[in-house]
Amino acid sequence: KDFFGLEETEIRNYFYTKKHECTLFGEEDIIVKVNEPIAKIASLYLERLKTIFEFVIPKPLILYNTMNVPIYHFVFASNNSTAVKIAKDIIGK
Repeated sequence: KDFFGLEETEIRNYFYTKKHECTLFGEEDIIVKVNEPIAKIASLYLERLKTIFEFVIPKPLILYNTMNVPIYHFVFASNNSTAVKIAKDIIGK
């Protein structure tokens, strides 16, 4: 369990799907990456934090670069509900 406490196959299944298609050369399994993989990573990170911490903010603060590409997700998790409340206030501003 190297990443996010998940096995490699679990991570592959989270980010990729297999499609079975008929082509000119016969039937093939095609591997397709999920839509919006960066948002999917953030979602997975939140899910995994919820297995450890009692209080996790529902949505991360996303910081973008000058090309409007997400480069960082600020996520807060704690076992103290007051701390999460404070973090939500900070993120909301």
